[in-house]
Amino acid sequence: MRSCPKCKSNEYTNRSLVMMINECGHPLCQNCVDNIFARNANRCPYDGCDRMLKKNNFWEQVFDDPRIEKENYIRKKVLKVYNLMEDNFNSLQEYNDYLEHVEEIIWKLVHNEDVQSVEEEMARFKEKNFEQIERNKRRLNPDDQWIKEILDEEAKAAALKQSDPTTDFNAILDEIHSKPRSIISELRDSDLPAEMILDRERKVQIEHELAEKEERERKKKEKSNRRRVAQDTASFGTIRVAGAAYIHASPLLPINGPPMPAFEDMATVGYLQNVRKPNDASLAGGFRAELACARALFELRWDFNLIV
Repeated sequence: MRSCPKCKSNEYTNRSLVMMINECGHPLCQNCVDNIFARNANRCPYDGCDRMLKKNNFWEQVFDDPRIEKENYIRKKVLKVYNLMEDNFNSLQEYNDYLEHVEEIIWKLVHNEDVQSVEEEMARFKEKNFEQIERNKRRLNPDDQWIKEILDEEAKAAALKQSDPTTDFNAILDEIHSKPRSIISELRDSDLPAEMILDRERKVQIEHELAEKEERERKKKEKSNRRRVAQDTASFGTIRVAGAAYIHASPLLPINGPPMPAFEDMATVGYLQNVRKPNDASLAGGFRAELACARALFELRWDFNLIV
């Protein structure tokens, strides 16, 4: 249960309690933040933490553990500077060393170790690699690119379901018919030789076909990779075993005495004369007088077998 260490209010006494947290990882309720930081800037009220904070630097607490909130804040702050990608390095080993160094920086900032030296190192790195950092801000990393492709495919599938197939077919026909007309117009109006124009159009068509082929190969490869991952994943389904079909055989019970009567013969032979008839509710539930009689006969035979 969340509680404010300043005013001692908690979620039990205040159902509308909203906990806020700052960059030093110390949570406060929203009322305390409004009162303490009424002038927008003040020191952290926690004992031993005299860090100057601003009211607009507080955000609503999502995780119950404040350390996770602090680590997420610091990680986002660090990755805005250390946003280099694998193609910015000469080898994979250099990229892995770079990622490990970034994790060390995040760990030091989270645990308040050598904060000043780490911040100075971040400033030097930002100044040295300013162009690459700004260029990578406009790029998508592989994970974001994968997510974007999935979202685009879902959007295309949804648009295809909602669109009219006749309009798409008409658009394709218009594109097919307009291309030769544009080439004919260029051949008629341009001063370039016809061979040069036709060669250029052939090159464009070949490049377009190669791009479509590469896209098909990429999708086919991704589909095979997903299928392989799905096959490698553990499955808890039933395993089919080939063999002969199961044939049920009634067990042979070695019981002394005459054989047990069948259910159909109990009423005619007279076994049910001294058995209480079931009521309507029992009959509706599937209970029959033959069941009670068969159980009594079986217990009798079993006791007799043990005694003998």
